[in-house]
Parts: sequence; C-alpha cells; structure tokens
Amino acid sequence: MICDFTVNSHMITKLFSHRFARRLIPFIACACLVFPALNQGALAQATTEQTIVVTGEEVPSAYGAPPGFSRSRFSNAVNAYVLPPWSFFFGELFEGQGFRHGPPDYLFTQEIEMGLPYRFNVAAETELERFNGGGGVQTVSLEARWALADWNKIPLNPTIFAEYKFGVGTIRHEEVPPPPGGGGEEEESGPPKVPDAYEVRLLLAQDFFERVEWAMNWFFEKENTGDRGREWGFSQAAMIPVLLPAERLKVGVEMQYRNLTVKDTRGDPLNSFVIGPTVAWKPTAQTRLDISPLFGCTHDSPVADVFVAFSWLFGGERAEAEAPVSTRFRYLSMVPADYYSGKESAKEIKQVAPPPCPEWYGDREWNVNLWGTYAFTNTEFAPNPSLVDIVQSTSEGNPVVGTYDHYIGGDHAWGGGGDIKYFFCRYLGLGIEGFALDASKPGFGIFEDPTIPIFVHRRINHDHIIGSVLGTLTLRYPIPCTRLAPYAWAGVGAIFGGGERDVVHTQGPPDAFAVDAETDHFGAETKVLGQFGAGLEFRIARHFGWTNDLSFGVIDGPKNNFGMFRSGLNFAF
Repeated sequence: MICDFTVNSHMITKLFSHRFARRLIPFIACACLVFPALNQGALAQATTEQTIVVTGEEVPSAYGAPPGFSRSRFSNAVNAYVLPPWSFFFGELFEGQGFRHGPPDYLFTQEIEMGLPYRFNVAAETELERFNGGGGVQTVSLEARWALADWNKIPLNPTIFAEYKFGVGTIRHEEVPPPPGGGGEEEESGPPKVPDAYEVRLLLAQDFFERVEWAMNWFFEKENTGDRGREWGFSQAAMIPVLLPAERLKVGVEMQYRNLTVKDTRGDPLNSFVIGPTVAWKPTAQTRLDISPLFGCTHDSPVADVFVAFSWLFGGERAEAEAPVSTRFRYLSMVPADYYSGKESAKEIKQVAPPPCPEWYGDREWNVNLWGTYAFTNTEFAPNPSLVDIVQSTSEGNPVVGTYDHYIGGDHAWGGGGDIKYFFCRYLGLGIEGFALDASKPGFGIFEDPTIPIFVHRRINHDHIIGSVLGTLTLRYPIPCTRLAPYAWAGVGAIFGGGERDVVHTQGPPDAFAVDAETDHFGAETKVLGQFGAGLEFRIARHFGWTNDLSFGVIDGPKNNFGMFRSGLNFAF
C-alpha cells in the first residue's frame, strides 16, 4: 500500500504517536526473560510543501492480534492464539534429537490448519519418524483450539487447545527406558504399536511495549494403552523484530520442560529441559522459516534438540478480522528530517493503486496431472528371512518373525499415475485419480520330500503391479500475485494387485530340524483405500505447472498403510 500525503507550508501535521496504552502484565514465575523498552516516537513539523510516501505491509490478522500471533505456530515448540477466519496454515517441521547414548532420532511433522469464525481453529497433523535405520508414519492427529476472547480483551489472551493422536506405526524409540526384566513379551512378538493418546494445552500470549512478543504453552498428554505414558510441562518463547520494516527477521529465546512417566516409573519421572536461541525469517509476507537449536540442561535431556520449520499462511484477506492493534506493523519511509512537529493539522491523502497482478489460476478450469511416484511402507522389511528361523518360530506359535508390510510387500515401490480434476472455483475441485506401482516381494516355498530328512524349500519372488482408482476432493489456495498454490486433497477408492502372502504350516515338535513344514500361497486381493495429503503447485505458464505433494494411504491396519511422494506436470484448460 502506498499513500501520498501533501502538506502546505501554512499547515502543521502530526505524523504519528505511540501510546503505552497496554497494561504491562508480569511474567509467569518460571519465565526468566528480560524485555527491552520501546522508545517513544517523536512528533514532527513541516515547514515547506513536500510529498511523503508511507509504505505498509498488508497481512492477515486474527481478531486484532499482531500478525506474529496469527500463524498457528508462534515458534517451533510454541503455539499461540488462533488463525484469522477462513485462512489456512501449512507447515513442515523437522526435529532432530541427539542423545548421550544411542543413535539420533529424527521426526518429520506435516500439519495443515484452518481458521473458523468465532475464534475456532481445526487442524490435522501427520508425524513420521526415522530412527536407527527404520522409519515410517507414527501418528495421525486431529486438533482443535478456541480463543476465549478477541485480542487484548483478556490478559494473556488464553486459548484452549485439544488434540487426539491415532497411533498408526510401531514404537521405534522408547523415551523412558523399560524397567529391569520388563518388556520381554513385547520383544517376542515384535515392536509394540504406537498407542492412541490425547493432549490438552493452555496457550498464553502477549505483546509487550508493542515491541516484544511472548507466548507460553502448558500441556498434559496421556496414552490410552501400552505403557500408559503421561507427560506434562511447558514451553515458551520470546521474540524481538530485528528488521522492523515488515518484520522480516526476528530473534529470541525458546525453552521447553517435559516431565514424563510410564505406569512402571510414576515415582521416578524423566525430567528434560532444553533452551536455546530461535530465529524467524520471512522470505515473503505469507511464508516463514524458523530455526531453533536447543540444548539440554538436565541428565535426562537430549544433548541437542534442533527444530527447523517452514510454513505458509494463506487466505483470510477478506476475513472478518480487525486490523492489527500494534502500530509497529505500519512503518514510514522517505520522510524528510525537517518534517517533525508537535502540532496537528489537516492532511490530504492520495491513494495510489498498485498495478494489477497476472492471474495464473482460473476460477473455473480443468486440470490434467501426470506424475511419477515413490511409495514407502509403514513397517520395516527383511528380504529373504531365514527359513529355519521362520519354521521354528511357527512351530513355537509365532507365525511371523518381525514386522512386514502385508499389501505392497516390500519397504518401497516406484510407479506413476495421473488425475483429472475440475475446479468449480479457484479454491475447490473434484476429480478422479489412478496410479500403478511396480512392487516386488521376496518369498519362499516349503514342501515335504520323503527322501530328504528335514524339508525342501525354494526361493520365489513375487513381482506384481499394484493399481488404484480413487475419487478425490481438492482444496487449493493460489497465493495472490505469485505462481504458487498450496493445496490439500483427500480421496477414497479401491486398490488391487497386492496382498500376496505365504503362510507356513508345521506339524511336530517345536524344532526346525524335526518338524514337518509346508507353505500355502495366497494371491492378490482388492481392498478399500483412503488417501489424503498436501502439496504445492508452481505455475510455469498460465496453462502449465509443476506439482509436488506428500500423502498417506490407509488400507487395512498399520501393516498395510503406506506413504507416497508424487512429482509431476499439470496441464490447465
């Protein structure tokens, strides 16, 4: 926005003034942060006629909150307040934990959140883990939050947060070491499943002196099954803008405390406290990159806990949200030094309209998308397992050794596909999608032979094509004046061609060298498939774009689910 202010030499204009109208609210006892004060702006006087250009950034604001509190995530480990109505927040978060003993743990979180009227938000989140050579989707979460009042109507702007986590993977890294002599039964049947859990939080946030932004979360989480872990604690962060115009760069400090116990360690909790600097950089008004290297301060803490997050905030330009309360979100440029005055006068305001932006996405259009894909399963896979171990495990009552994917058959597969969508408006489209995967699964065959004292076996390889057809619903938001359009989609349909498996039958004592064994082979089967994901499109030209997205497919239980990365070309008509 650019405005021209023309002031005559016989008129006196007051440019702006700041007031300390907001109450200074003391920090909660555990916060140890010192906040600087903000210098008062000076008053100005114009002695000659001249032109002043005022430049400001238009950003979504939630119910009068500054833009820094209108992004769902205030920092990497802290949430604050709510989104503006009908705006969307999409984030990719990486967390890497380095421990004093053992390999590091890597977590990848993908989240999308939507602002609703009356200070409500809803969100969905997927978490993937990579630990000690294995990896896969761990949890899928549904979230909701509600702010008790508009910004600054209640001190600290309290917001209620609730989340339910669905465990869909296997536990790869135990946060609390098992008690001596415990966990034997779980190891015999393979890694235990991630339990469902619920979490509640109290979100607090405030800006001080129109300069310092602060947010704090108190949280409590409890697992419903398994070792029934309980976790409570707090996280907080304070940030100050370094590049004040458009607030492109902020620096601050961030910390997190966690108290964690399981059913066998209620009297001996794990206490973890990490603290370190945090930096937030905004390449554009809608995107932000956050980096927080936090360092452990207790024996139970990781040596380092590093967060990196990239997020988009889009939509909400026409939302019913107030303008930001803080005046620091509008700044001046090209102001003559002799303009300052202490008196008021009338002023003439001239609005300068910006040039129109090119339209890269149509209100109604057909999209034909062709893409290649890489699918990865939710469980580890050991190719060519030992047949002797399988026979002995089966004779002892454990028909499967380890955890294996039951539908695709291996730990990954390559393929391709395409989809056709029609967008009724630029934000909503319906379509149909199909893909094919080249899957391969090592197997075995065991059969009796009277001339051989133990058993005869042969290696076989199940090479098969897995296909799927789905109906889809796509939500997208073309970011104004850019070629980018983040999107989220979900679909339901059928998947076929997978599910081949070998079942071992044994007769005799639990001894691989004395038992009679043979296998039955079961062919492919058709299943119902549900799939959802999110991605980003870049329009190279008006009718030609490049798409990339990540999705999660649900077939029938965690041993069949899979993730899928797609990259392809989109043709718009």
